[in-house]
Amino acid sequence: MNGRQNSRPTLEQVAARAGVGRGTVSRVINGSPRVSEQTRAAVARAVAELGYVPNQAARALAGSRTDAVALVIPEAEARLFAEPYFLDLIRGVSAELAEADKQLLLTLVRSEQERQRFEQYLAAQRVDGVLLASVHGDDPLPDRVRELGIPLVMNGRRSEAESVPYVDSDNIGAGRAAVAHLVGRGRQRIATVTGPLDMYVARARLGGYRAGLAEAGHAPDESGRGSSKGSRTTRSSFSK
Repeated sequence: MNGRQNSRPTLEQVAARAGVGRGTVSRVINGSPRVSEQTRAAVARAVAELGYVPNQAARALAGSRTDAVALVIPEAEARLFAEPYFLDLIRGVSAELAEADKQLLLTLVRSEQERQRFEQYLAAQRVDGVLLASVHGDDPLPDRVRELGIPLVMNGRRSEAESVPYVDSDNIGAGRAAVAHLVGRGRQRIATVTGPLDMYVARARLGGYRAGLAEAGHAPDESGRGSSKGSRTTRSSFSK
């Protein structure tokens, strides 16, 4: 058996087997609706008979795509691997991208130098989209990604009036519901430990905690000491 017989089937061979042009085969493989069902079936049959596998790199180059999405987490490795939240996030993103036949690029941005290096990487059009997680309020990266024209979604947001597309939870409602649950169980000393207050999620949950106490007719004790990274411990003590 010679080397040619061992080589991978080509797009031209699929076209010849299906009795159509190379461009038609390409349109079928890329899911174009501008192909009749009869032609689509003929190409599919030829692909199956020849065992043709599309060259993903060539498809990406032809369509100016990389088929890669960057998940950016601006946290240190110690926190990334210590908190189940981040591991679950990576699993979920990875699973969805695999289902869509896309590549995950996991990136940690822990310093200004790393942020600038990542911006240069993005400027070279090496990813098709960016998902940002755990973004702090003063982080310029979301705006920079948007300026580069790269599709972007944030997991969470930087402020109430966020201008970048995001997906977020009702953190104020969650804080309020947590307090209502504890009050309903007869708890008389209720405290909250926030995350870094330069993150909207921490401020929102603290606001929900305060709102929950107000709805129960109680005021929080704001004398709690802040810990590292600007977090705060706030508590409430009252009698029934």
